[in-house]
Amino acid sequence: MEFCLPNRVLPELAAWYPELAAIRRDIHRAPELGFDTQNTASRIAWLLRDWGVKEIDTESVPGGVIAVVHGNRPGPAIALRADIDALPMKDCSQTDWTSEIDGRCHACGHDGHQTWLLAAVRHLSLRNDFPGSVVAIFQPAEELGKGALAVIDRGILKRYGIREIYGGHSEPLLAKGTFGFRQGPLQAASDVFYVTLKGIGTHCGRPHLGIDPIPIGAQIVTAAQTLVSRRTNPIDTAVVSICSINAGRMDAPNVVPQTLTMSGCVRTFTPETRAMIQEKFTKIVQGIALANDCTAEVRYENIICAVNNDPELAAFAKDTAASLFGADRTVTVDPMMSSEDFAEFQRIIPGVIVRVGVRDQHHTASLHNAAFDFNDEVIPAAATLFVTIAKERLRALAGQG
Repeated sequence: MEFCLPNRVLPELAAWYPELAAIRRDIHRAPELGFDTQNTASRIAWLLRDWGVKEIDTESVPGGVIAVVHGNRPGPAIALRADIDALPMKDCSQTDWTSEIDGRCHACGHDGHQTWLLAAVRHLSLRNDFPGSVVAIFQPAEELGKGALAVIDRGILKRYGIREIYGGHSEPLLAKGTFGFRQGPLQAASDVFYVTLKGIGTHCGRPHLGIDPIPIGAQIVTAAQTLVSRRTNPIDTAVVSICSINAGRMDAPNVVPQTLTMSGCVRTFTPETRAMIQEKFTKIVQGIALANDCTAEVRYENIICAVNNDPELAAFAKDTAASLFGADRTVTVDPMMSSEDFAEFQRIIPGVIVRVGVRDQHHTASLHNAAFDFNDEVIPAAATLFVTIAKERLRALAGQG
């Protein structure tokens, strides 16, 4: 088994590669969802104990693991975070380690994320030549947008006095062995909405006796697009997507239905645009419904705020990657409309999330594609990067007093 950048990773991580790849594939076979990740958490805790890590907490965060490695002298604390949950979808990766649980799949790379964090913690425990402590957060429920909040609500950041947090995410748009960075906004805030329109059902030949919610829904779909084209500042950006519309029955083509439901997602970067779209979307739905004599119920939920990488720490992380792997292996990535609940940590403490390239001829599927499989060859390099970031930032913080 080979891995990328063999001459630039820490020797122990290079030696552990076959074992780490096997661990990742075992995780891929047994995906778990949301907060129901107890078996995954138990495996993580067992591996860490086997490697000599003593401070392990599996109780504070449901389905999660908090592991602490102390350096050889007093100092501050920083955190490294990996998400560990899977997606509710069929695995079509066609590998020897395909999911053994139907309808569940690690199609976002979280099996790889937890493996590189496992490797990093193992190395930090073996080579604890740094001040302070590294807190490893193995977080459930990222796909639900609720896992980071659970970690925060359980007081983990305050308990350990965590000053900074770093994480990574696999990126099939980047070649393996390449790392992507961005200062400031990287990923969008995510909100969802659910609309129910209620009219009056009737016979299709007597539409005047009813109130048809279908053309009313169509008006809402069209009007919602003006929130981006005519309400959002052109130098800002946003996405409003209607992703589900349901009304009537295929086997009743002569019946005007009484009810139409629709749902969708909004992605934004700035708090001002986020608030504006929520306000105006609700007014559009209710105004169009009122003008057409039907009723409308709108449920609008704020799920995740935008990922906003600390500029100074992002620059440091990029410089660290360049020193380890070469400047040609580090790139500045554009903002993306995907969301990440790592953003919740960044509302409280400075943090950076890194995009870790996994693309090669065998790994071309996009994230959240049923054919996606994590590229094991990047595990030693990713772990090397996070070990180095952790040690260097702790030394810098300790030096600041």
